[in-house]
Amino acid sequence: MKKILSLTIAILFCFESAVFANYSGYKSYIKGLLALKNGKTDVAVSEYERTLSYDPDATTVYKDLALVYLQQGDVTKALESAKKLQELENDNVKTQMFLGSFYLSINEMLLAKLCWERVLELEPENESATVYLAAYYYSDNKLKESIDYWTKFLEQQPESAEGYFQLGLTQEKLGMLDEALQSYKKVNEIKSEAQEGYLARARIYENKKEYKLAIDEYKEYAKLFSGNVAILTYLGKCYFEEKKYDEAEEVVLKAKETAPNNVVVNYLLGMIYEKQGKIDDAIDVFEYIIKLEPTASNYTRLGYYYALKQNYKTAEKQFDKALEKEPLNSEILYLAGLNYIDSKKYEKAKEVLEQSLYLRPDFSDAKFYLALAYDKLKNFNKTEQLLKEIIEDEPDNVKALNYLAYSYTEKTIHLDKAEQMLIKVLKLQPTVPAYLDSMGWLHYKKRNYELAEKYIFTAINLKPQVFDKDLYEHLGDVSIELKKLSQSWLAYAVAYDLGSSTAKKKLNLLDKKFAQEKELQQEKFKVIAERAILNFHRIASLKAGYKLNIKMSAASVSSYMTVSFARRIGLNFDFPPKLSFQGGSAFVDEDTVEFSPQAIKDNIPDEFVSMFDFAKIVQSKKFIEILLSSQKSQKGKDVIYKGDDYTIKIDSSTGMFKEISKNNSFILKLGKYKEFNTISKIPSTATFEAEQTKFKCVCTLNKSSLLSNPEIQKLIRQSKNDSESSGQD
Repeated sequence: MKKILSLTIAILFCFESAVFANYSGYKSYIKGLLALKNGKTDVAVSEYERTLSYDPDATTVYKDLALVYLQQGDVTKALESAKKLQELENDNVKTQMFLGSFYLSINEMLLAKLCWERVLELEPENESATVYLAAYYYSDNKLKESIDYWTKFLEQQPESAEGYFQLGLTQEKLGMLDEALQSYKKVNEIKSEAQEGYLARARIYENKKEYKLAIDEYKEYAKLFSGNVAILTYLGKCYFEEKKYDEAEEVVLKAKETAPNNVVVNYLLGMIYEKQGKIDDAIDVFEYIIKLEPTASNYTRLGYYYALKQNYKTAEKQFDKALEKEPLNSEILYLAGLNYIDSKKYEKAKEVLEQSLYLRPDFSDAKFYLALAYDKLKNFNKTEQLLKEIIEDEPDNVKALNYLAYSYTEKTIHLDKAEQMLIKVLKLQPTVPAYLDSMGWLHYKKRNYELAEKYIFTAINLKPQVFDKDLYEHLGDVSIELKKLSQSWLAYAVAYDLGSSTAKKKLNLLDKKFAQEKELQQEKFKVIAERAILNFHRIASLKAGYKLNIKMSAASVSSYMTVSFARRIGLNFDFPPKLSFQGGSAFVDEDTVEFSPQAIKDNIPDEFVSMFDFAKIVQSKKFIEILLSSQKSQKGKDVIYKGDDYTIKIDSSTGMFKEISKNNSFILKLGKYKEFNTISKIPSTATFEAEQTKFKCVCTLNKSSLLSNPEIQKLIRQSKNDSESSGQD
C-alpha cells in the first residue's frame, strides 16, 4: 500500500512539474483555484500572483488571472495578463482563439482581429477564426473583406444556412442586392423553415419597389408562420402599393382581428378605404385611431376625410384639434386654409394661410391659395402680387401662370401678356382641360371665336368625363358669337345642370329666340335629347337600394332590390328570396342578361324577366340611335320622341327622362329626380308596367351611394370583358 501511494505522489509531482517550475508554485495555484471556487477573488489573485513569483512562465495562471481581473473590473491588469499570455503562446491555436474572444469581450477589436489572423496563419482552415473575422470586418464596415471571409467559410461549410444569411446581409449592406437575393434563397434551400430568409428577400423587393415579388415572399412566410401581425401588415402594404386594394383590405382585416388596437394596422386600413372610395369607412377607422393615439397627424387625416365628404364644419373641428397640438405646423395650417376656402370662409382662410407661409416662406402652394383667398376677398392687387412672386421663384408653376392669365382675361387687361403665359402653360401641360379653357376664353375676349371654340372643344373631348360648368358656359358664349344657337343652348343647359345660375338666365333668353323661329324647333328637340343623354352619362357609378311593390294578377309582393351600375360595364340587380325562392341576381349589359343561378329565370314572373331585357335596351348605344333618329313633337313641357318600337318622353325644362315605353309591351315611368352628387341626379321612383297584363312594379329609392372600387371590380368580373374598367369614368 505504501509503495502504491509513493508511486502516485511521484507521478503527480512529475505531471505538475511539467506545468509549474516547482511544487510551491503548484500549491499556490491549487489554493487560488479553491479560493476562486468559493468566490474569494482577492485571495485567488494573491495566490495566482504568488504562483507566478515561483514560475513566471505559467501560462495557465495568466489566462486565469486575466479572467479574474476582468471579473473584478480591473481591465488594465486583465489586459496585461492577456498580453503576457500572448507573448508566451503566440504559436498556440487554442490560446489565440481564447485571446481573440477575450479581447472581443473588452472591446479591443484590433487585438482580437490580430489573434484570429494568427490562428489562420497557424491553421488556415480554422472555421471559427474565419467566422470571427467575417463578423469583425462587417462591424468595421469593411464589407468586401467580410464577404471574402464569409465566402471562405461557406466553402468549408456549404450547408450552413446561417452562413449564407450572414453573407446576404453583408452583400445587401454593400448594395449587391441581386447577390444578396441569391444568398437568401440559398438559406431556404438548405433550411426551408428559416423565416429570416423569406423576410430578407421581401425586404429587398420592397426597397426595390418590386411589390409583386415581395408579396410572394410574404405569402410563403405566412404559409409557415400564420397569424403574424407584422407580416400581415407588410403584406397589406405591398398589396396597397400594387393598387390591389381588395387584397390589401382582406389581409389587413386579418391583422386587425389579431391586433384590434394596433395603430399601424388601423392606419393602413384607413388608407385602403380611402383608395377604395369608402370615405365613410375611412372616417370610422380614424375616429377609432384618435381614441388610441390622438396625434396632430391623425386629427389632420380625419379632417381631410370630412372635407372630402364636404362636411366642412366637422373637418374644421378636426383641423383645430390638430393645431392645438401642433400650432406651428405649416402643413396643417395649409390644409385648414383649403377647408376654409371650400367652405367660403375666405377671411379665415387668409389668416391661416398667412401663418403657414410665415412659418415656411417657400411654401408655394400655400402662397397660391392665399392669392386665391385674396381674390375672393376682392383684393386683386394682393392676388397679383402673390402670383407674380410664385412665378418669379418658380417660372414653370403652371397653376400660378394659368390663374394670373385667366384673371387678366376676365378683367380684359394685359391680354397679350396673358396669352404668352398660357402658351407656356400649354407647352408644359397640353392636356389639362382647365388650361385649354383658359386659352379658349382668352381668344373669346380677343374676338377670335373660331379659335376659342377649338380650344374649348379640345378641352371637352380630351376628358369628356370632366364636368365643369364654367367650361360649358364658355362654350355657350362662344357659340352665340358663331351663330350656333343649338350648340349654345345645349352648352348653357349642361352648365345650368352643373349649377350655373347665370347659364340659366342665358338659357331662358335662347328659349325665347327658339320660340320666335319655328325652323329652330326641331334643332331644339335634338339638343334636348342630347342633354338628357349627358345627364344620364354623368352617373359614372351607382349603388342604390329600391323598395319594390309588385302587383300581379294573382298576388302582390313587397320586397327590396339592390341595383349596382357602372357606365360602360353594366347593371347588376340583387333580388331576395321573395321573388325567386332562394334569391339571386341578374347582370345586364347592352348585349346580354345573365342570371345567377341561371335556373332562377324559370322561377320569376315573365314580366320581371322582361324588365331586365328592357334595362338592356335602355343602356345600349341602340337606345341613343333610336332617340336621335325618331320623330319629334312637343306636348306641354314634354318632348316626345317616337320611333318604330319605342316612345320616349323628356322634360324639356330639366332635360330628364320621364317615360320610356316599348310599343304594346312595357312602359317605364320615372318620377321626381333626387340629387345624387354635385353633378348628377337619379329617379326617386320608377314604375314598370306591362300593358297586356296587370303586372306593375313600383320601385321607391331608399338609399344611394357611389360604388366602391371592390364593387366596381365585382361588376367587371361579371361582365364579358374582364379588361374593361370604369377608371376612365
